[in-house]
Amino acid sequence: MSRRGLLILGVGIALVAVAVATLPLLARSSNCGGNSAALNQVRHYAILAELCALNNSNGAFRVADVPDEERNQLRQSSRNHWIPGARFLVSTNTVTTSDFKARHILIVCDKPYRNVPRRWIGTAPPAHAVAYSDGSAALMSPAEFASMDRRSFVFLDELYPSN
Repeated sequence: MSRRGLLILGVGIALVAVAVATLPLLARSSNCGGNSAALNQVRHYAILAELCALNNSNGAFRVADVPDEERNQLRQSSRNHWIPGARFLVSTNTVTTSDFKARHILIVCDKPYRNVPRRWIGTAPPAHAVAYSDGSAALMSPAEFASMDRRSFVFLDELYPSN
């Protein structure tokens, strides 16, 4: 093999080595679990609460008074395999259909995660997933979570333990 051929081969091997070493840095990891899963859980809860209120003759939702079918859904959603260490605090206050226009906390994840918003470099600041009576879901800072009045909240898995 000529000197020029060896040089081209060497440069080619070097480029492949650099590509192999660099590609994992450019690949994006899965965003499953963490706040992605927690936001999904709290949104599901907020939708269920609103549907229960709309289906209730008095137009109200109270987590302790939901029908059996919804209790089973709440029991299943009190834990999530994507976020096994997380628990959800739910408001025990009665929420009426008119309250769904306001912004009251319905549910909040007790564990902060760092995967949302997704970043190319580093991680997001820790945040708790929260859903409100107006149907919105957002992220709450640990400081906001710490200052939250939790007197009217219970853990969903204590209210409806999974089987």
